[in-house]
Amino acid sequence: MYRLSTLPPVGRAILTMVVAVAMFSTMNVLVKWLGSSYPVTQVIFFRASIALVVILPLVHRAGGLASLRTARPLGHLARCLIGVTSMACGFTAITYLPLANAAAFAFTAPLWTTLLGLLILGERVRWRRAVALVVGFAGVLIMLRPDANLLREAMAGGRVAVGSLLALTSAALAACAMISIRRLSATEPSTTIVFYFMLSGSIIMGLACLPDFVMPTPTDALLFVALGVVGGVGQLLLTSAYRGAPVAVIAPFDYTAMLWATGYGYLIWSEVPHPMVALGALIVIGSGVYIIWRESKLGMIHKAQAASTTKNL
Repeated sequence: MYRLSTLPPVGRAILTMVVAVAMFSTMNVLVKWLGSSYPVTQVIFFRASIALVVILPLVHRAGGLASLRTARPLGHLARCLIGVTSMACGFTAITYLPLANAAAFAFTAPLWTTLLGLLILGERVRWRRAVALVVGFAGVLIMLRPDANLLREAMAGGRVAVGSLLALTSAALAACAMISIRRLSATEPSTTIVFYFMLSGSIIMGLACLPDFVMPTPTDALLFVALGVVGGVGQLLLTSAYRGAPVAVIAPFDYTAMLWATGYGYLIWSEVPHPMVALGALIVIGSGVYIIWRESKLGMIHKAQAASTTKNL
């Protein structure tokens, strides 16, 4: 029987990633369950505030309050506003959609990141990734099954149509947040970025939920605590996984969330993914994995070229 300590570093990172995805999938179950009885703003408040407590030991290990000093408050503010809005859209979508649908739309984030990297950062997108991007968004259209009724249903308040559009918006905003994090990471440690995000979520959603605040029952209060703890621990595990192995090795295991979402959805709410959603999700996943692999490969090539240039100098 293997002990965790006997696994090679890459194996530990993969296992950590799988557990992190399971934690986030469980968090989504709690979001869906609690979101049926409480305002989404209140759900996000507990998610952020309790997770903030969970990550405090990490901040302490990074240097305490001194590590939270920043010369880029506006950058943090922009990242936080984008991230909180993305979370609000995503959590609302989870309450409107079957879990598998919400997970499938969340998988479009790498597609949006590639597109925004081209438009905002001016990154070069070679033809292979461009094709993968087009194929990926074709998968999105299959999941949406767009027709003349989609926007009409959304405007009429149809929960599935509204949820689908909110899930896509959440993924696009998550990609914007990743672009923002890339810029902040040049000067800011990851603990500082995560701390200010959780702090802003607590403050913004704490104020937003006050008018409609619903006092939780004792059982639901425990579920709110579990929501924050599971989300916070998942965040720590995710950070540890990416620190322990290359992105190309770790990132594809994020797609195991589809298995968790399908299983949870069926066992708790008797949800069965529509065949077109399953087909579209497979296309999006394939496209996303290729984009991640390609970006990693090009990154290694660029590093090798840079090292060669430095050596020659």
